[in-house]
Amino acid sequence: MTVLLLLHRYPGIVHDSILYMGEGLAKRSPDIFAHDLFFMHGGQGQYSLMPWLLGMLYQLAPPPQVFLWGTIASLMLFTAASWFVLTALMPERQRTWAWLGILCLPSIYGVVRIFAYNESFLTSRPVAETLALFGMGFLVRARRGMAVACFALAALFHPLQAIAAALVVWPWLVMQDRRWLHALWAILPILLLAHAGIAPFDGLLRPFDPEWLAATRTSRQLFVSDWDLGDYKVLAFDVFLLAAGCRFLPGQWRRWCIAALAGLALGIGASLLLVDGLHLILPAGLQLWRVHWLAHWFAIATLAALLFLHMQARDAGRALLLMLAAQLAWGETTLGMVWMVLLYIAWPWLVMPPRERLRPLLTWVFALGLALLFVNHASNEWKWFAAAGYRLTQYPIDIRLLLFPAIAFALPLLVLVAWQRASRSGRLLLAIGMLPLLVLAAWRWDARRPLTLAFERGALKPDIFGTPLPASAQIVWYPESLVVNWLVLGRASYFSESQLAGQMFNAATFREGRKRWQRLKPMIDRLEACTARDRAAGKLASCILDPAAILQACTASTPQAPLYFVLPYRQPLPESGQWQPADLQQQPLYPRLWLYQCDTLGDKTMPHPSGTLQAQPAR
Repeated sequence: MTVLLLLHRYPGIVHDSILYMGEGLAKRSPDIFAHDLFFMHGGQGQYSLMPWLLGMLYQLAPPPQVFLWGTIASLMLFTAASWFVLTALMPERQRTWAWLGILCLPSIYGVVRIFAYNESFLTSRPVAETLALFGMGFLVRARRGMAVACFALAALFHPLQAIAAALVVWPWLVMQDRRWLHALWAILPILLLAHAGIAPFDGLLRPFDPEWLAATRTSRQLFVSDWDLGDYKVLAFDVFLLAAGCRFLPGQWRRWCIAALAGLALGIGASLLLVDGLHLILPAGLQLWRVHWLAHWFAIATLAALLFLHMQARDAGRALLLMLAAQLAWGETTLGMVWMVLLYIAWPWLVMPPRERLRPLLTWVFALGLALLFVNHASNEWKWFAAAGYRLTQYPIDIRLLLFPAIAFALPLLVLVAWQRASRSGRLLLAIGMLPLLVLAAWRWDARRPLTLAFERGALKPDIFGTPLPASAQIVWYPESLVVNWLVLGRASYFSESQLAGQMFNAATFREGRKRWQRLKPMIDRLEACTARDRAAGKLASCILDPAAILQACTASTPQAPLYFVLPYRQPLPESGQWQPADLQQQPLYPRLWLYQCDTLGDKTMPHPSGTLQAQPAR
């Protein structure tokens, strides 16, 4: 529990949890969000039970509380599911190391800056991952009914993660019984449905049109050929680890490593052919490269199990070498990882007689390499901490230091080894000593920044600007903030780039988004220029919008014009309200925000009563 709380701190409603939060609000209040760009043509939430569940939970508690407690439940259930699988596949001490590896080591996969299993915020992804792992555990125990139920539930919560898991499970089933190859016959009716033009199967034979394809290219994760070197490096290292698992770990685990490699080949290969090559719509939406989440789970468990085997064989040098290779795989260098992997493969030859005297020297060299990498990591983190004014609320350097993989894994491992070797009284003392750390971890787990807390405290207050907003209002918020628009005001967003996250599922969303962007472009371009200027100057100055840009955004036409704008720059126009986000001590956390209503700006530009534009100072 201490490890879980220390390494998986809660950032609030961020990342994709914003989209799921909005999906739940749309289920609760469909009339309010019917014209929101993200929902009007059917968002990705239509394929998941999660929005319905969130809408039900919102009747019991406000969204911030639902997401906080939901994240705790998600983390604990994923932890339990991982243990459930490992207990069926590994010996006792080895599975404990593997379990700690899964909890403590980087869970990144795919486009590594975006995706990770067991995320520290609530979405349907970790829910589906947990259910898929429970399904695997039941499958290994030959409880087919429970396994099918778990996989079916996983598909209902997040079909993409469930399909990705199936790409690993199916090769394993084929290895158990070749009759599972007959599952390939299911492709024929799918192709017939696609040929008949029945949605969504028609997307299996229909490519993106050029404009739609260009728009989807902005979502780099969809196209494997658009991944960067760091993404390929993590993928390649996982392949190496799975191959090593096939070589060194016998029994059922070896079979699952083979299945994970086969699943990776199927998922990545299909993505490269059908999406990157043929640009087909349905395969792009299925994102079969997501098979990497489960392959990475097996790779991380394999890494920890190999470390256990090397330490059990008293080969600390090879264990440190493997950890150093992993550290470099998740870091900035590429050639370093390649050289360490080659050294790891050649290790038995390097230390065989008459070169066995090299073993202690190389062990110290690898230990020194890890130490130097940590010093470099700590130095970089300290610079960012200093830039944040040495405030933990702005930059939690404690978690940043703990996220160094070798440290994150070694610290709980040392406690585990101490526990295993201690007497009964020693274990009691160790438990008492760990209690303050558990309390500290629980206290620090909620890592929401002050501004995030301020926004979440203002949840569902459509009059927070001092002006009641009609339920039909559509709002443009600059800088873009769906979480504030949906959560605080509880109103539809007119346009935000985040709303285009599901455009690969629906061409209508792409086309409507393009129209709305063209309407707002002159105004947004001016605001972005002012933002860049203020960032360079380190303070907020005035930014008066071109009246023609305002008129273009507000004039009624198709698509429907937005009703309100929220801006951090005061305009020489009659405002409808204002709001100063502040902390519990009422200290400003953000520039004052101004609310403007299109109905009052549609035919003329009125001077501000003061005659001048007064910008709020930067906070």
